[in-house]
Amino acid sequence: VRWIPPRDGLFKINVDGAVFIKQKAASVGVVIRDSEGRLEAALSRKIQMPLGAAEVEAKAVEVGLLFAKDVGVRDVVLEGDSTVVYNALCNCSRAPSTIAAVTNGIQDIGKEFRSIEYSHVRRQGNMPAHILAKNASSINDYVAWIEEEPCCIMQALIHDVTSFS
Repeated sequence: VRWIPPRDGLFKINVDGAVFIKQKAASVGVVIRDSEGRLEAALSRKIQMPLGAAEVEAKAVEVGLLFAKDVGVRDVVLEGDSTVVYNALCNCSRAPSTIAAVTNGIQDIGKEFRSIEYSHVRRQGNMPAHILAKNASSINDYVAWIEEEPCCIMQALIHDVTSFS
């Protein structure tokens, strides 16, 4: 299992969520890369709410899309490691009631992009986003990087790029 770059002209948005039970909080990590694997932008965001796993994964997709929109990326492949969220977004199965409103909102946001595809990857192919989500436990709100690599994911980004080249 590895990260696969998007087709030329597309950007891949990898997202992941994490739950911090003791802190009664959750967090998301977002990594946006081009077809060469170059980092366009990244985000680590803490959410001060006690969300469950499916809820935080859906929230990660929503945050990822809104961040991509803010960065100006309009042709995307949105990829995460939650099969529940992926199946709901692709209309393969009904969204659980706990995430239905968020997945409906995601589909509405998706209409604002020129092109959008959804992709599922296992955790091993989503490591930079996973690391950013885990590292958000120590921040108060969010941290964003534009065209610069967060040091905590540099090795994972290098690994991804060398595994497909």
